[in-house]
Amino acid sequence: MSYHILHINTPNSKLFADKGILFCETEYGELKKISLQDIRAIIVIAHGITFVNHCLSKLLENDVVIMHCNNHFQPAGWSLPLERIVRTKAFNNQIAQNKEFERELWKQILKTKVTNQASLLDLIGNNKHNLYKLINKPLMNEANIAKQYWQHYFSTLGRTLKREHTNAKTFENGCLNYGYAVIKTLIYRSIIIHGLIAGLGIHHKGKYKSTPLVYDLMEPFRPFIDYYLYLFSNECEEDFKNENFTQWSKYLAHCLKNFRIKINNISYKIIDSIDIYIEKITAAYMEFDNSSLFLPEINQQYLHIDKHRNREYEE
Repeated sequence: MSYHILHINTPNSKLFADKGILFCETEYGELKKISLQDIRAIIVIAHGITFVNHCLSKLLENDVVIMHCNNHFQPAGWSLPLERIVRTKAFNNQIAQNKEFERELWKQILKTKVTNQASLLDLIGNNKHNLYKLINKPLMNEANIAKQYWQHYFSTLGRTLKREHTNAKTFENGCLNYGYAVIKTLIYRSIIIHGLIAGLGIHHKGKYKSTPLVYDLMEPFRPFIDYYLYLFSNECEEDFKNENFTQWSKYLAHCLKNFRIKINNISYKIIDSIDIYIEKITAAYMEFDNSSLFLPEINQQYLHIDKHRNREYEE
């Protein structure tokens, strides 16, 4: 089975479902189709998109998450399947919030993220950083690490040195924020299907309209998005210079489908590795034991793209 992330880029398209197939019809009469079972997420970045109610219910029944963007390509919200209890013990243990377990779990997650950032800088030819030394300090200074990382990363892109987290004005920051939102969508979906509670974080605190567990668990995957943007700036240089956001969304979908990493000597797509990652987190909550986690790592030896696979289904 080949799982897909659909990016709906054509305005005024209509989506409907019949006999297990999702159809997308454009205003020009073009019709595309894909099996409902093959879809992980749908990203709506065009205006005037219509979902027939039967289609929307079928998507949610198949655990598809839909992310809706505004006119500036910024995420505005999600359509989500119902939350559910899958493993009662994991559910109850998450509510219990064992502080020592969660503190150690967060340390592992954070260390993996920063290690991935350091590995990424090495991978793109910027090895003048000292992130490895900062990782091994007894107390990691996240602000200092982030400052150094972004300076090195943006200098390699040849762009601004300032990281804009919300309402980004620069193209590269908008691309990063969009990519992170797609990862959040996949993390959110996996949290739901494995029965965890998105509103109970490990490190980030719960607040109004927040999903802290999503933000906690997506951290190790952020550098993967940074890597894809770097590749986009090189492989699609004109699109990057012309700030073509639609082409970035297509390129990102292609990377998430085709790039693969190895877990125990088995190669997995990035989108599949997210489910394995969340499943291991859920299992850790069962016994408050984080010794058997899978934490995704950027490794130049293993991170590769399957060039023989078709490009992502794109509307």
